[in-house]
Amino acid sequence: MGSMMYEMNQWLLGDFGRGILNTLQENKTVFLILFAFYGGVLLYARIIYMYYIPKKIKQFVHDNESKAVSELHQLWEEKRKSFPVYILVPVGKEMWVQPLKNSSGSYTVLYFNKKNSYESEQDLIIKYSEL
Repeated sequence: MGSMMYEMNQWLLGDFGRGILNTLQENKTVFLILFAFYGGVLLYARIIYMYYIPKKIKQFVHDNESKAVSELHQLWEEKRKSFPVYILVPVGKEMWVQPLKNSSGSYTVLYFNKKNSYESEQDLIIKYSEL
């Protein structure tokens, strides 16, 4: 049975696939470190997205209570551009990250995260200005 699986893999993968598989097997530690770093960066961006941004928007709206929602949104856009580069948010259905200051302010999250998430920063501004 083992030799049949070996032969099927040899036939299905081809030379290119076997080369990739051999590279992965020979450099397990390097790839493990790379994937752990990738996962850590995604987790960091997710924490920023779930906790840091709503807290900052809530504080921002509280500090500027007298302004209209559209004006609050424009002021938040300006403030968002001043955030440092290491404040990251998830993009591309949470598959990669980008700095908050380069973000558009609307986020596409995975289907199972939609219940606990917000779609845009403007939604949060509207929510917190109504409180």
